[in-house]
Amino acid sequence: MRAAVYFLFILPLLVNAPLEVYFIDSVLKYRFKNRKLAYITASIISVTTAVISLVFCVDTTGRIVITLPYDLISIAASLCILVMMLVNMKEKFWIKIVVFFLSASMLDTFFHIFTASREIIYSSLTVKTHVLRVVALLVIAVLMTLLEIGIFILIDKIRSKHDDTPLPIRYLLAFFLVVELFEVVFALQTTEYSYSTEYDVMDFSSLNSSQLAMLIFTLLAGLMAVIVLFYIRATKEERDTFKELNSVNEELVASQTRYYEATVKADSEIRAIRHDMKNNVQVLKILLGNKEYDQMEKYLSELTEKLQGTEISAHTGDVIADAVICAKKAEAEEHGITISTSGVISDIHITPQDMCQILSNILDNAIEAASDERLRDLNPAYKKIVLELKKTDRFFLISATNPCAEKVNIVNGMVKTSKEDSRNHGFGLRNIRSAAEKYDGELTLSCEGKPYGYEFRLDIIFPLLRFHKPAESM
Repeated sequence: MRAAVYFLFILPLLVNAPLEVYFIDSVLKYRFKNRKLAYITASIISVTTAVISLVFCVDTTGRIVITLPYDLISIAASLCILVMMLVNMKEKFWIKIVVFFLSASMLDTFFHIFTASREIIYSSLTVKTHVLRVVALLVIAVLMTLLEIGIFILIDKIRSKHDDTPLPIRYLLAFFLVVELFEVVFALQTTEYSYSTEYDVMDFSSLNSSQLAMLIFTLLAGLMAVIVLFYIRATKEERDTFKELNSVNEELVASQTRYYEATVKADSEIRAIRHDMKNNVQVLKILLGNKEYDQMEKYLSELTEKLQGTEISAHTGDVIADAVICAKKAEAEEHGITISTSGVISDIHITPQDMCQILSNILDNAIEAASDERLRDLNPAYKKIVLELKKTDRFFLISATNPCAEKVNIVNGMVKTSKEDSRNHGFGLRNIRSAAEKYDGELTLSCEGKPYGYEFRLDIIFPLLRFHKPAESM
């Protein structure tokens, strides 16, 4: 029976670290780079803290005595989780710190709530013998722990289905405030309980049935509120994702339509030129025979210009990329901007939607910058967007450069702007980064001075192994 009491004492310690890792990684979706290592480390931390706590908190008579080392052990375990987050997570340093402290505080609140729930249920039982009381308390403790884990798994499933992305800090703060408010309300309703030192539990037996019913209602309402809030956030993100996907699909269809229209037009013009080729050759022979070289040169220039007008805008080897580039070239020409492309795309398994999203946003941003009114008198030789596609044995690179009127302020890999529409400005870059990260792509930005002003450069490097071997997941 003493073993059951010891197990009841170390149960929270055995669960805390793995549950905190699961809460951060799967509920909040702040993923660890090596998830398997994170869970193994958390399990080792839990077992170690449980063993050390038993050593320091059990006196010579076998009684459990909560002492200062117990608190120090708990703090040390939390610091180990923090260190693991700093080493084994991709997020920015300040985000890791905020997520750690908010998640630790929320889990502590959940622990208090579920512990109080356990004691409410225990206090309502009419068990007389010492053995049965210990067994009942142990069973209830295990069930409440499983319930807590089950709620987190439910939230994980909801978010994985609708919104498998890190919960933004502003939403995390909102959930934190809701959970803390719930704890305050619960605490105000439990001011009349006494504390039993016999089993180290809260004693709610002095509360009447209506008070207990109100406590249970508060518990259920609070838990449902948390689940519903997570669900609302998840479905909102899903709706936003669908809107964005529909927008990308519309852009994709429009680009493909314009591309195929241009292809049909070019094919018709080429057939017409072939049909007239005999006449063109005859004219050139006559001009050559008459030694009218100036007229002959003029005629050839006109013929060359006509042939160039029938060229397809891009030949990357990828129909979607060709369609997007074709559409954007036509758009750029309206602003007096030329787009130069080089390289091919082969054996790069990026979905049509993501390819469209990446290239469309790259070229949209470049066209917007190059068409700035301050660049109106820029030499046409410099008013050019250069798009390069390069492939090596290990990497695939998408690179784009464009002129810009002012120095671009780049902070932490993102463009900072003082524009009035700063909320929307840079949205294209976020879309590019979001699509690239699906394939472990790395986006880098730079801006350097040129004789004519400034040149902005964007590079996305994709590891080719990512297209052949899926990333490890749990």
